[in-house]
Amino acid sequence: MRGTATALGAAAAWSCGRMTGRARRASTMGLAALVGTQLGQTFITDWHSPLVLVTGVASAAVLFAVIETPGVSHFFGCTPLGPVAWTVVGVCSAGATLGAAAAPRLLFSRRAPFAV
Repeated sequence: MRGTATALGAAAAWSCGRMTGRARRASTMGLAALVGTQLGQTFITDWHSPLVLVTGVASAAVLFAVIETPGVSHFFGCTPLGPVAWTVVGVCSAGATLGAAAAPRLLFSRRAPFAV
């Protein structure tokens, strides 16, 4: 479930990026959404752990810094993103994260049989 949600979040961000810009920008958006979705799913499962929260925030900050620092970004094959691209990444990551959290409940819930 988590892998499918992560792939869908990254694919959605990449698709939106490809429709609105260059391939490198779309790839950067897909990467950011992939990592964002994974971090979001980790937050949902272990939100009560201070270590998980600190590590997740630090990971997101490093990702942001790598993408937004021009020389470093180019070294890793990325391109800096603007506010619209970051918004798309955030929406795709959040949607995929929430989908991963809700899917097991929706797909595998036991339903009481209907009385006739």
